[in-house]
Amino acid sequence: MNKDTLIVIPIRMASLRLPGKPLVDINGKAMVAHVWERAISSNCGDVIVACCDKEARDYLKKKNIPFVMTRKNLNSGTDRVYKAIDCLFKKNPYEYIINLQGDVPNISPKSIKKLSLIIKQKSVAMATLVSKIKNKKFINDKDIVKVAITKHLKLNKALYFSRSPIPYGADEFFEHIGIYAYKIDTLKKFVSLKMGELEKIESLEQLRALENGIEIIVGKVNQAPYSIDTSKDLKFFLENEFIK
Repeated sequence: MNKDTLIVIPIRMASLRLPGKPLVDINGKAMVAHVWERAISSNCGDVIVACCDKEARDYLKKKNIPFVMTRKNLNSGTDRVYKAIDCLFKKNPYEYIINLQGDVPNISPKSIKKLSLIIKQKSVAMATLVSKIKNKKFINDKDIVKVAITKHLKLNKALYFSRSPIPYGADEFFEHIGIYAYKIDTLKKFVSLKMGELEKIESLEQLRALENGIEIIVGKVNQAPYSIDTSKDLKFFLENEFIK
């Protein structure tokens, strides 16, 4: 296992569209436990959950899942990730931080591993993953974040993220996957920045990085995990047996 990398899974129970989301039951196990197990299986580094609710804390403690409590009033998942590190260590021992969203219970450990290899390249400060949208009905879905990326380069860069179909008139579209990797200095810089205007408009925190000149390198994977944001998403996930 790589001890230079820490994977943090930020969660909160107060989801507006699916209250109690981290602990919803998926085949006899809480969603956050599925995500944690897949992070462990990636063999990329240490894994902790950053939470802010007693109910989540009690569950994690019962299941012996490492966690750290953070305050509730943080602006974003990335802020929660950084605060978790700040609470845990007087001097952070990790070079690379992976922010893995807690609502992707079927994410592939291979995808996490791919991202961890990208962030370790010398020229990369921040990175994420995308997957080609195969079903055209998702192109206009505002809950599926689209990414415009450079092509034909050794390292593809994100040009913009949007809930709208971008780029206009394209033959193919890419879906953003809810996972980020940072070099520790980049993460420190990111959380010190004010929310950007584009970030506010799109409700996408990654735009804060682009608005402030932080390049986001993009890795492509064949299959995007299914993100659960609503009760409808959960019903669809269970009916289609994404996890057996």
